[in-house]
Amino acid sequence: MTNSKAAALVDALARRIIDEIAPSRLVIGLSGGADSTLALLVCRRVRDLCPSCFVQAVHCIHGLDADDPVWLAHCKKLCRRVDVPLKTPKLHIVYGNGRSPEEVSRSERYAALLRELKGGALVLGHQADDQCENLFLALKRGSGPHGLSGMRFITRDERGTVLRPLLSLTKKQIEEIIEALGFDFVYDISNSYLKFERNFIRLKVLPLIKERFPSIEKAVLRSQKLCAYEHDLAVRYAKPVFESVFQANDPFLPTFDFSKLDTDDEPLMLTLLRMFWMSMLTLPPELEVLMSSLNLMRISADQFGVVKHEGLELRRYKSSLYLMKPCVFPERKSFTLKQDQSLRLGDFVYTLKRSSEKEAFSLNGDEVILDFDLKGSQKLKPVHRAHAREIKKLMSEYAVPYFMRQKQCLVKNCSGMIVALGDLCACVKSEAVQPSYVLKIQRAE
Repeated sequence: MTNSKAAALVDALARRIIDEIAPSRLVIGLSGGADSTLALLVCRRVRDLCPSCFVQAVHCIHGLDADDPVWLAHCKKLCRRVDVPLKTPKLHIVYGNGRSPEEVSRSERYAALLRELKGGALVLGHQADDQCENLFLALKRGSGPHGLSGMRFITRDERGTVLRPLLSLTKKQIEEIIEALGFDFVYDISNSYLKFERNFIRLKVLPLIKERFPSIEKAVLRSQKLCAYEHDLAVRYAKPVFESVFQANDPFLPTFDFSKLDTDDEPLMLTLLRMFWMSMLTLPPELEVLMSSLNLMRISADQFGVVKHEGLELRRYKSSLYLMKPCVFPERKSFTLKQDQSLRLGDFVYTLKRSSEKEAFSLNGDEVILDFDLKGSQKLKPVHRAHAREIKKLMSEYAVPYFMRQKQCLVKNCSGMIVALGDLCACVKSEAVQPSYVLKIQRAE
């Protein structure tokens, strides 16, 4: 391939990105291999054509390979040459308990890349050969239409905007373009290790199939396109239903109210549950996770079931599902909190603030005692109630899930009088002559 032809191909890919999204920030996942190297060169060309577009390369250090320093040195040299800033986050890879190193690495890598987006688009180096391999990997995992549909030039989802500009090129074409432009790349010897599923499919399965069915790649692309249509149509019709049951008032605890849904309608339920999980995931959950989630919906109310996946927990309370990261609650003892002071206890931040809200309480002084050693059978009388009720019944009345009740506490004044139950209700009237306060409870970032 000539230099001029290679430059023209890069230019065409860059102009398509500009036409599709008018980018202001592009983040490239850079391994140093041929695919990501060309992705970087395409993004640099975007910057040449649109000087206002900021380009950021990110090379994730997995810490699993002895050649990590070689890859890092190459990426640093490459980025200096093309004048693109490079970030090098070190991933925390812990696998086991049914999670392979590949799965954990992929999840951690995506998370590190997405942290750099800041409203921009993520650019990945997937190419045409990857599409065929992905279909067989998806079949092995038992994926539905979404997993079988393959990758697209542009994807907009809960992660943001993801671009894959090289899908029309094969690995061989990519390497020819890079060489024609006078660049080099690093070959990852792990790409020859048959213990990795993708390598086994690439090196053993596909050559045998292509020998018998030479046009298999074209057939795979047709199937992926049809699966993409099926998935997009399903999501289009399921989205209004999902929006009617999904709430994210607390970004750390999104909820899914299924009280008015028919849990026997499995196709709809699985589609909605996949959308719910994707509100906090980067990659779609497999069928086993979705079926476990559906079974949690079908059991009788207030069961203590939990579905764990990718560091998240799906729990149920009454007729709602809650998705959350496991959290550390405050110790069951007392703490002193001053006005406008933030006190971090476990994974939560407690703040005493002046307020005129309905549930504000009067306080003679500027500090309170937070007592986390509360008993569910203890009775309290909220100021807007005629009678006292047990704390456990008040928690239920205020719709506090059983698995989040440990963040609540008794709020006491300096003399030990209970003035509020956490951030739920006041237990003493707000007097006009005295300052009024509320307790704010937030999950730490």
